[in-house]
Amino acid sequence: MSFADHYCQQQAIPPAAFERTVLQRCLHPTARWLYPLLHVVPGYFTPDLAFIRHVARLHRAEDFRAEEIDFTQDPANDRFHRRHLRLRVSARRLYRLVRTTLPSPPV
Repeated sequence: MSFADHYCQQQAIPPAAFERTVLQRCLHPTARWLYPLLHVVPGYFTPDLAFIRHVARLHRAEDFRAEEIDFTQDPANDRFHRRHLRLRVSARRLYRLVRTTLPSPPV
């Protein structure tokens, strides 16, 4: 099962609500406050949702780093408001969510 499958099962949410739920949960605090305003800007959360979609397919938390690198190198994240004001998803919050949601590998 993927991260998305585990998360939806644990949180008892439909798969259609996965991306939006994870987006809102993993935003930096300032972005959470401004979400109602940022959400109406067309395409504002496109890089964040792409990151979440890629992470959703993971089966192991160890594979998160490659997705994180792609997200941080996305040209859309070079904009001042996303990089310095942190009006975006927190990779650290998303990693914690992945780590606590996916089952630990057998030892």
